[in-house]
Amino acid sequence: MIREVGLDDIDRINELYRILFAHMQELEPQYMTTTDQDPIFLQDVIAQEDNFIGLVYQEEERIDGLIVAQLQTTPPYNCFLPQRSVYVMDIIVSPEKRGQGIGTQLINEIKQWAIEHGADFMELNVLSNNQPAISMYRREGFRPFSKSMRMRLK
Repeated sequence: MIREVGLDDIDRINELYRILFAHMQELEPQYMTTTDQDPIFLQDVIAQEDNFIGLVYQEEERIDGLIVAQLQTTPPYNCFLPQRSVYVMDIIVSPEKRGQGIGTQLINEIKQWAIEHGADFMELNVLSNNQPAISMYRREGFRPFSKSMRMRLK
């Protein structure tokens, strides 16, 4: 079942974030670290402040997936066409449940939410060496739009 995240979910959500952050640290050890998610951010998501939405995938009593997104508008610059977008901030699926379609289900729920809220498109960022995630996003219809580049100075 997919449902909105609630206050009672905080402990499990932090476990999932630690899994995500540990994975990101493996992929980018000079940039990422394993930690808990910011409690104020989680409170905003749960309260749906600032156009946030958080959904969890739950089987019986266990939460095995999370998606967090935010409804946004394009910046007020002349070069941008005015549009509404949903930015997917985080998608996390328990390692033992990956490959079972949970991420796809969460994306589809957010897509429906985005349509209901008048969004023109969805977008997200993914680490360039996270090939399993990139493959899933491509299967779901995401396409590269821009490329971030970085140079380490040390």
